[in-house]
This record gives sequence, structure tokens and C-alpha cells, in this order.
Amino acid sequence: MRREFLINISFLLFINLLIKPFFIFGIDLAVQNQVGEAYGAYFALLNFTYIFQIISDLGIQNFNNRHVSRHPATLQKYFPNLLALKLLLSGLYVVLSMLFAWLALGYEAALLPLLLVLLVNQALVQGILFLRTNISGLGYFWLDSLLSSLDKLLMLLFCGLLLWGGLFAGPVTVLQFALAQTVALLCTVALVWAILRKKVALSFRPAWLRDFRRGRAALVVLLKNSFPFALVTLLMSAYTRLDGILLERILTDGRAHAEVYAGAYRLLDAANMLGYLFASLLLPMFAQLLRRGTPVRPLVSVGFRLIWAGSLCVAACVFFARRDLVELMMPLRASAYRWDTLGILIWTFVPVGATYIFSTLLTADGRLMQMNRYFLVGIAVNVGLNLALTPRLQAVGAAWATLGTQSFVALAMMGLCLRHYDLRPSWRGLARVGAYTGLSLLCGWLLFYHTTLPWFAQAGALALGCVGLAFALRLVSVGEWRDKDDLVHDQRRSV
Repeated sequence: MRREFLINISFLLFINLLIKPFFIFGIDLAVQNQVGEAYGAYFALLNFTYIFQIISDLGIQNFNNRHVSRHPATLQKYFPNLLALKLLLSGLYVVLSMLFAWLALGYEAALLPLLLVLLVNQALVQGILFLRTNISGLGYFWLDSLLSSLDKLLMLLFCGLLLWGGLFAGPVTVLQFALAQTVALLCTVALVWAILRKKVALSFRPAWLRDFRRGRAALVVLLKNSFPFALVTLLMSAYTRLDGILLERILTDGRAHAEVYAGAYRLLDAANMLGYLFASLLLPMFAQLLRRGTPVRPLVSVGFRLIWAGSLCVAACVFFARRDLVELMMPLRASAYRWDTLGILIWTFVPVGATYIFSTLLTADGRLMQMNRYFLVGIAVNVGLNLALTPRLQAVGAAWATLGTQSFVALAMMGLCLRHYDLRPSWRGLARVGAYTGLSLLCGWLLFYHTTLPWFAQAGALALGCVGLAFALRLVSVGEWRDKDDLVHDQRRSV
């Protein structure tokens, strides 16, 4: 399984690094530079859509991924009911979110059209992820890797036409930007659906259209089984996305500070993409290993070592080059305030990466309520830190709140896994991780403060140095690529 994971994660990273950075730094950044402070409102509304996205999912995505991985033969039975339920919940999500934003949060009427489009986009994203869980659950990891960047590829096309195609007179607005994403997401849904139908003969007709009483009973069972997954998603979204909302709501000039935070968060969001790819690939693999009673320690070990090496390397490169990166991305609005926010926020990627590994294992094993207790505490920590730090430090305070919250959650997830699985690290392993961390930071300090190389050469040298250290200290081992495993092929034959 380690070999299968390493091959697929390499392919997954290659595909996503080929496409998604162009959208984040080419399209999204270009829109922010054009619209200025209006992007702060866009960012706050976008974060708001994540808070209630659980209504459109109710844990269906993670439940389906885990269930299909363990029982692939039941896909044709469950899929019509889950799809119909997904459509109903997506409509409910949009309606309730709009009402809450208008009545409870007091968003002005001028922002509601933009919010509506963003909510529809979020529902479409969740629909794509749901369809892809069936593909990855069946063991088609390479195909799922290709589809993972399809939406961003289409967004590059449509948003690029919007920005530079001369389709509209005058400057681009955030509403037009959101609508261009809607078109790309609709095309992605159609393509993923067509591919899934080619792989498996699926019916679109849910059980309640044939027998309402039995269909209703089936829905109740599905909702009951998926509810713990729903709570996990809700709580994780809350402590992850509250910062942008609180920053915009707490401060009198909150939109301006939210725009600064959004500029820094863009790099963190791009980095978090790598962690999410690990989780999406590991969830069905962990589920399969647990179903067979196979030890999960080898896969956890290689996953953690890879994500730690990668996240620390990325965080260190961004931290030491933070001023130059901000001046490159926002030459007209670069300031110490912006790069100080980025310098703190980017270190959040390290605990977030660890959380992706350990929370995915706990999710695959169904230990959801135990995670939820810590997520609730994480929300309280996040709100408390934001209330204490944001009024004095603005976006920098929000960055510190994010780092503190994510560090707490990462340690909690690691503690749960150490309690329930045979994952006790060896002293040699801890020493290797510690040595890699210390030497990587030392390399960054020497390169950026004691050489006169251009900043991009310093960052490139630091990245190469981190890769060399990872291999030298055996955080990444070539020998692990030689493990043979036919689990995925067995999984496909059982469908």
C-alpha cells in the first residue's frame, strides 16, 4: 500500500501543481489587484459559504468514500438515494445560508447577489467531490487525480477569457469573477458525471420514487449513518474559516483588513491544497487496510514523513521570502503589514498537514465523535484568540489565532491516534524529524541573511536543500517505492 500511495500522491501532486497555482496566482491574484478592497468583501463572503456548507453534505461525502472503499458492490444500490439527497440538501443549504446572512448577520442587499452565486458555486464543488468519492472509492486513484484539477483547468479558461478576452467593457467585478467560476463548475459536474457513468452502470432514480415508505426509511438510515461525518465537517469548517469572518465583522474597517488577510491566506490556501490531496487519497486506502485488518502504521508513517517534509519546506521558503513574495504579487500595495501577516500565517501549514494525516485515519475508522470533542474546543480557542488579538493586531492577530488553533487541533489528533493505534514513534524517527526541522531552518537563515543571491535563487536553493535533507535523513526513502500491493486491483475486480 505504501508503494501505491507514493505513486499516486506523486501523480496527484504533479497534476495539481501543474494547474492550480496558475489559477491562484494568475487569475485570483489578478482579480484582487484589479478590484482592490472589494476583494475583502468577496473573501469574507467566500469564508461564510464554508461555515454552512455542511448543510449541503451532511457527511455524505466522507461516508460514501469510506463505504464504497469497504463495500464497493453496494455502490449501485446506494448511489441513487445519496444523489437525490445531495440535491435536496444543496437547495436547502443555499436558501438557509441566504436567510441567515440577511437576517442574522445584516449583510446589505448589494452583497446578496454575490453571496448567492458563491453559495451555488460551493454546492457545485461539493457535488463534484461527491461524484469523485465514488471513483476513488472504487480504486481508480489515477483517474481521480486527473479529475481533481479539472475544475481549476476550466476556471483558468473561463476566468482568463473574462480578464483578458475583452468580453465586457470596463473593469472586472467580483460578481463576474464568481459567475465565470459557476460556468466552469457546471461543465466539470457534467464531465465527471459522464466519466462515472462509463465506469459503473448507475441509476438516477431514487428508491422513494418506486416506494415512498421504503425510500423514506432508506433516507433516514443514510442520514443517521452520515451524521457523525457531517458534524466533523461542520466543526472543522467553523474553526478553519471563522478568522476571515470575525476579522471583517469585528473591526470597523474590517473589509480592508480582511483583504490583507485574504492576500496572505491565498498562499496558505495554495499550500493546503497539498494536504487535502493527501487526505483524499489516504481516506479510501486507510478504509481498505482497516477492513482487511492490516496494520496502518507503515502508511501513516510514510504519509506523515512526506507531509512534514513538504509542509516545513514550503513554510520555510515562504517565510524567509515573504517580503519579496508580497512585493511580487502586490507591487502597488506591498507593506510590512501584509508580509508580517503572511510570515505568521504560512506556518499554519505545518500543523494543518499533520492534521490531514491523523484525522483522515480517525475518519476512516469511524472515530468521529472523539474528534468532534476536540474540534469544539478548537472553535472556542479560535474565537477566544480572535477576540483577544484581532482588535489590537488586526490581520496579524487573526494569523496568530489561526496558527494557535491549528496547532492545538493537530496535537489533539496525534494524541488520539497514539491512543488507539500502534503508532508510537521511535526515538530515532523523532530525532530525524527534529534534525530535518532544525537544519532546514538553519539553511534558510544562512541563505537569506548571509548571502547576496537574488531572493528567488535563495528560495530555490532552500527548497533543494530541504529535499536533499529529506533524503539524507530518510524521511523520504526510495526503498518504499518497491513495496508491491495488489489491493487496489482486488478492489476494482469486486465491483
